[in-house]
Amino acid sequence: MNRLLTLLRLSLSLAAALSLVPVAPALAQTAGAQFAPASAAEHIELPASGGRTIDVSVWQAAEERGVVVFSHGYNGAPGAYSRILSKWVEAGFTVVAPLHVDSLRHPQHDQFDGPAAFSTRIEDLAVVRGFVKATRPGLPIIAAGHSFGSLMSLIEGGARTVAGPLGDADVKAIVAFSSAGDLQGVVLPDTYAALATPMLMITGDADLVPQYVTDWHAHRSPFDRSAPGDKMLMVFAGADHSLVRNADEADFDLIVRATTAFMEGYGLGDPQARAAAQSLAAPEGVSIERR
Repeated sequence: MNRLLTLLRLSLSLAAALSLVPVAPALAQTAGAQFAPASAAEHIELPASGGRTIDVSVWQAAEERGVVVFSHGYNGAPGAYSRILSKWVEAGFTVVAPLHVDSLRHPQHDQFDGPAAFSTRIEDLAVVRGFVKATRPGLPIIAAGHSFGSLMSLIEGGARTVAGPLGDADVKAIVAFSSAGDLQGVVLPDTYAALATPMLMITGDADLVPQYVTDWHAHRSPFDRSAPGDKMLMVFAGADHSLVRNADEADFDLIVRATTAFMEGYGLGDPQARAAAQSLAAPEGVSIERR
């Protein structure tokens, strides 16, 4: 209960804080910046509330068609996902990924407690989306993430947690690797009831997280409990919570094809790509469900 009350207080203060986050200084810091090629990320600093700054990795696509706002897993970092992110960049999606305070690579990691990991992530992603809209007006935005980061992407797409509605109508599609499970005190029974944004969930039947996800079926919740329509679930036999990083070549190729087609089809509105995502066949060891 104490944690719930803390989150509620944080969410109320967060709403006010987000309205005060400046965009102009962020633009000034990046004006004229030469973004790095797909193999490396350019790092920029964006201002947040309370004097905090957000380190953001930007992988710039050569022929930019859309933008993926990516949220890493708890204690993780954007660079750990370069294998999949680089493929999206090659497909024309610029990837913009903040380093959250819960990352073990964050220089102020020890100064933030558990509830702060939730509230600051919400703010980080709101600031990043504001930056994307200001610097790349009109480009489609896709929210993507892994584990705790996938919960963030679902919130961006319209899922309602204990913090209330924090979705962004400009998010056109969601790509979620695993999930945070039915996180007690954060995820509610109706969290996904109003989730109408197209979503692709990718998990495995060995996708467990000690103390948090003891039954991999919890990763199905966003798929099973959201509004039907444009939802897709891929389950890889034997795959664990690190599938997005350690998939073998065959599984990784399938993940690249599925995520790219989904983002092109629903994020960019490409009818051929959408048809490809809808007709993607499941090889042995993989199940694909749609609703």
